[in-house]
Amino acid sequence: MKLFLFLLPGILLIACQSQQGTPADNAQPVATANAIPGYLDTLQDQWICEDQTLSASAFSDKSAEFASITKLDSTGEIIGMGLIDRQGVIRVPVVYDGITVGFTDSVCQVQRKNLIGLVNWEGKEIVAPQYDMLADHATFGLLRAVKNDSVGMINLKGEVVIPIQYAQADAVGEGLIAFMHKPQQWGFINLKNEVVIPPQFTFVAPFENGKVVLQKADGENYIVYPDGKIVKQ
Repeated sequence: MKLFLFLLPGILLIACQSQQGTPADNAQPVATANAIPGYLDTLQDQWICEDQTLSASAFSDKSAEFASITKLDSTGEIIGMGLIDRQGVIRVPVVYDGITVGFTDSVCQVQRKNLIGLVNWEGKEIVAPQYDMLADHATFGLLRAVKNDSVGMINLKGEVVIPIQYAQADAVGEGLIAFMHKPQQWGFINLKNEVVIPPQFTFVAPFENGKVVLQKADGENYIVYPDGKIVKQ
């Protein structure tokens, strides 16, 4: 799981501020037209911004592609957060209250007013912050989304695939979503939100090789197929 940074001024200002070397000694040339003015300090592994209202953190390690960057007001308070890459290009606009440092499945989670949204690889906001939680990686191309204690699924374009209306939901493959009607009563719906198998299982698991073995309240095991066929084992 990637690190999620929030606007905690006292902590982040300390984390983002460090001794800066001089460009002559530590600068790495960058030939990217979209880079913000500044240079990569190779000793501290940090983009040094000419604009004093911007402050980039150091990269977490030599393999890290992205670091957080914050915008400061005239008093030095943090008023926005985004992502910058090693070429000095701002990859996520510096306008959020919190952010994951990097991209997973080509999307980056962002936060505003305690709600989570998504920005894509091009830096475009594809989901305005509106969810209480989003899964940190996709399962079968879908992200589990939570809002007001209800669960659904969105795709990596930010589109709602399964309405946010279930107590629990998990992508399990074969074009199906397992949903919980109530504890120990799980069923399956398709990507059209149509019930394929009514709730009757005590737990669920992903399909493997076109089937999955589940258990009902009677304690017996059943082989479940994606077309809705159920066979007692």
